[in-house]
Amino acid sequence: MKMLMTNTLLATVFACLAGCATNPIVGSAGNQAGRYTGDVGISGNGTTLTIQSGSQVPKLSIVGDACTVNVEDGATVGRIEFWGNGNTVTIPDNLNVFTAAMGTNKVVRRPPGQPAPTHSEPTTKPAGQ
Repeated sequence: MKMLMTNTLLATVFACLAGCATNPIVGSAGNQAGRYTGDVGISGNGTTLTIQSGSQVPKLSIVGDACTVNVEDGATVGRIEFWGNGNTVTIPDNLNVFTAAMGTNKVVRRPPGQPAPTHSEPTTKPAGQ
């Protein structure tokens, strides 16, 4: 019986470790950009991430709320998983991804060559211009 419990515990630990992201991003309200190879996981709220051209990301996982991810042209993402609310992932229009979501989130497609939106650009012109 003790051997069965030990084997079960080891199998559970192995299964959990096998499902972890290769590139974890942990924390809230961070801003990060990079070229990634392997799974990318965001744990936190309000994080902004740019997946740069040349990245090969089989799975992007977002666990948290109000995170923003911009995928540049030339990067590939195979699957997007959401666990939270108010998350937005902007991808090139020609990128086909499988999406799974728990919560209210959105994937925004943009035409090829159009830059990813930034938060510093005003959405309306100031009065008088």
